[in-house]
Amino acid sequence: MKKILLPFLIYLAFISESSLMQALLPQENNMEWQFIPRFSMVMILFIAIYLNSTYGLVYGLGFGLLTDLLYTDIIGVYLFSMAATAYITSVFSRYLFGNLIVTLLLSIVGVAILEFFVYGLNSLIGISYQMIDMFLYKRLLPTLILNGFFAILIYYPYVKQLNLLKDTLKEN
Repeated sequence: MKKILLPFLIYLAFISESSLMQALLPQENNMEWQFIPRFSMVMILFIAIYLNSTYGLVYGLGFGLLTDLLYTDIIGVYLFSMAATAYITSVFSRYLFGNLIVTLLLSIVGVAILEFFVYGLNSLIGISYQMIDMFLYKRLLPTLILNGFFAILIYYPYVKQLNLLKDTLKEN
C-alpha cells in the first residue's frame, strides 16, 4: 500500500497543477507575472533527495512524459528536463545534509533548473521567443516563489511518508 501511495500523491499534485494553472493564468487575470505550479516536480525532487536517484529519475521520466503528452506538442522536452533535473538534484543532495532548509533550497534550485531546461529547449526549437530578462522576471521568479511555498507546506508530511517508504524498502 505504501508503494502505491507515492505515485498517487504525485498524480494528485500533477492534477492540481492544471487546476491551479487555470486560476493563475496571466491572460485571464491581467497579471504581469506567470505563476507556473510545478508541484509534481517538487515532490519528485523530494524523492530524489530522500530515497535515491533511480526513483527520482523514473518518476521524472514518467511524469515528464505525461506532461509532454497532455500539455505540449513536442514529446521529449519535459521528459528530458524533469528526469535530468531529478538526477542533478539527487547528485547535489549526496553532498549536503538533508534537513528542512537544504531540502527547500534544493527543491527551489531544482525547479529553476527545470524552468531553464524547458526555456532553453523551447527557445532552441523555436517555440518560445521570450527574452531572457522577461523570462527571469515574469516567469521564473513567481514560479520559484509559488513552488517554494508548496515545498514548505508539504515538507513534514511528505518527508515522513518518504522515510516510511525508505524503511519499507530496506526491509524488503
